[in-house]
Amino acid sequence: MVSVRVWDWPVRAFHWAVVGLAAASLVSVRIGGDAMDWHLRAGYALLALVLFRILWGFAGSRHARFASFVTGPRAVLAYLTAIRRRSKPVYAGHNPLGGWSVVALLLMLLLQGASGLFANNDVAVEGPLAKLVSKDLSDAISSLHRRSAWLFWGLACIHVAAVLYYLFALRENLIRPMINGRKTLPRRFADAGFAAGAGVGGRALALLALAACAVWWLVTRL
Repeated sequence: MVSVRVWDWPVRAFHWAVVGLAAASLVSVRIGGDAMDWHLRAGYALLALVLFRILWGFAGSRHARFASFVTGPRAVLAYLTAIRRRSKPVYAGHNPLGGWSVVALLLMLLLQGASGLFANNDVAVEGPLAKLVSKDLSDAISSLHRRSAWLFWGLACIHVAAVLYYLFALRENLIRPMINGRKTLPRRFADAGFAAGAGVGGRALALLALAACAVWWLVTRL
């Protein structure tokens, strides 16, 4: 067994930032009132992070790229069959099922962030782009925003349950690598890591700035 560098720091920072911001978004909307200002801010930050992660899925390090973990249905079925037979195959990055879980969560976050820009709560809070659409359309988008939030949290709970299943049933810790970036893998994966260099950080910060500027332009255009 060898220690292999799998997750770059932008992927890890994105993961934990989403956890914190999603929690802040949930708490603020439950409190309501003045806390809704923080709900909006958390939504803007989440939207910027999702846009960054999509870009990083094409420009990131080896295992951050969509090409490394988005597979066809045959690979997913084969993986599920192996899990059912308790003969879990080893992957350096995301397994086929986990890869599609990442895609689903990103899409739901993108839907939440985009719909929130046009939503309103029929009281005193509305998204920065709500004035660009009719009240009826804003209400419909608001309903979608609320309903899709349940779907996002459902997917998040399934994600956490899967992580716990891997930890206790399959004896694979998926939490530690998302903290230190390293996995302990069979020696045949020794060359499956990536070279951590200054280019990774510079590229990530540039793309994050681009995503943040795009969201800033959207929310301040009126």
